[in-house]
Amino acid sequence: MLATIEDIDLKKNHGYYAKIGIISETTGFFISRNNEATELTSENFFDDERAVVPAQKWRAPERSYLLSELRKVGNVIPEGYARNMNKVKTYLKNPTSLLYGDTSIGSGKDMGSIASRCFYDWAYSFEPLGEISTRITHNTLSDDGTILHSVEGKTESNAIYNIPYIKPGVRFIRFVTLENCSLELLKLEIMAILGTTRYGARTAILGDNIANNVVAIGFSKGDKPISSYELMRQAWESHKYNPEDLIKSSMISSFGEENVLFGTDLEKLLNDVIALKKNSKELQSLCEVINAKMENDWKEFWK
Repeated sequence: MLATIEDIDLKKNHGYYAKIGIISETTGFFISRNNEATELTSENFFDDERAVVPAQKWRAPERSYLLSELRKVGNVIPEGYARNMNKVKTYLKNPTSLLYGDTSIGSGKDMGSIASRCFYDWAYSFEPLGEISTRITHNTLSDDGTILHSVEGKTESNAIYNIPYIKPGVRFIRFVTLENCSLELLKLEIMAILGTTRYGARTAILGDNIANNVVAIGFSKGDKPISSYELMRQAWESHKYNPEDLIKSSMISSFGEENVLFGTDLEKLLNDVIALKKNSKELQSLCEVINAKMENDWKEFWK
């Protein structure tokens, strides 16, 4: 298991790593589109077009969720903080910036940045795109829920077009890796993963559309070369897809069974995280320890 944050050096980018194996299942319609508003992101693998969900599609909602939860706890997120828009670098002294990285746009001594400590994997569908997606016809509404406009900026009063959606019931394998990690940071990342339920475009309209299930967590000195693509390649080649078994077996093989948390032990950690989220005083205390550690380890940075 991991050390507490007091026992790690935040100035280092090496040490203990934690890799979280996740199954994200669509519970509602989900849009994972590219720059083309009416197309899902996909690639051809093993002679079939498969849905692809880039890392940022997972990372951004989870970061936003954790930030919103920590804003509810007093003295944790500085008042006036705005992601990647801070003119004073002391605003970066908060757990969300430490986990996901951040920058200050201030000048002179207020310029600065913090590198991310968590790294997200891409995700791929086992099934061909045609089996898991459907197109729904819309009239005048654009992809973000506003009126569709022409190139000249005029309202398209009778525009009819299709948006493709990934259907409910699709299970994606993905991983999140934490670098030079402590138990406190792991708990916050798990909180973000378990709590986030809206991903992709049009979430304000479609509502909750993803349920995340943490299957296993591996611990190691240095990162292990395990990825969602490698697991999906095995599934595509064998034409068999059991995501729980794929994650567990691959992680035990890479980390060693004694270094993988799953089953009853994992359930206990997940329950601890759920209880932490509900206990605002305990959550505040944990975050204050993180902020104090940032102050101590990066004294020169904050001057």
